[in-house]
Amino acid sequence: MSEQNRQTLAVYERTAKRYMANSLAHAALDPEKAHQKLMRFRVFLGKTFSPLPEHARIFEIGSADGEAAKWLERIEFDVTASDVADDFIAAIADKGLKVVKFNALTDKFPGSYHGILCWRVFVHFTPKDAYAVMKKAYAALEERGRFAFNAMNRAARGVDEEWADFPGEYRMGAERYFHYYTEAELREIAQKVGFRIIDFHLEGGERRNKWLVFVLEKP
Repeated sequence: MSEQNRQTLAVYERTAKRYMANSLAHAALDPEKAHQKLMRFRVFLGKTFSPLPEHARIFEIGSADGEAAKWLERIEFDVTASDVADDFIAAIADKGLKVVKFNALTDKFPGSYHGILCWRVFVHFTPKDAYAVMKKAYAALEERGRFAFNAMNRAARGVDEEWADFPGEYRMGAERYFHYYTEAELREIAQKVGFRIIDFHLEGGERRNKWLVFVLEKP
């Protein structure tokens, strides 16, 4: 576990409630846009995991408020949500979800899964962290299991990494570590671990290239 990730997790442990409030504030700036974005994400989740067996076991790394996990449960998957911050865990539990306290870099997966989701978490991983998490996810997946994740695109940001506390509704009151990737870097890591890349696309931001989105499969 990198020092960058350790310090960033400590920020979330202190400010999880603020993070959730910030998310609501951001969505309130343009409710229609936020709704459309949510619908696209739900379509993506359904498309990504629908080839899995009926009632497939899915584990989410870094569930935050639990919205993605709740949707996966609604479309009849057996979902385990997770996070490191107690306030996130409480919010997830309030939605009636199965939830565990889990650090992807230091803890063992509590079982084996048909699918693993890791959304907006790679932004805080160094390349060494990213490799470690991907390797652990591979080991925890069943044959033909799927690992879906996204990461911020270096080309859209213009820097490799930074410590930042963004202004406006994103402000957390403390800097977090952010690492920005290229498509080629993540492809290399995925293939080194042994995954097959079954889907990739760009999305988000004014140029629709803010996020690198990958769906991987364990052969």
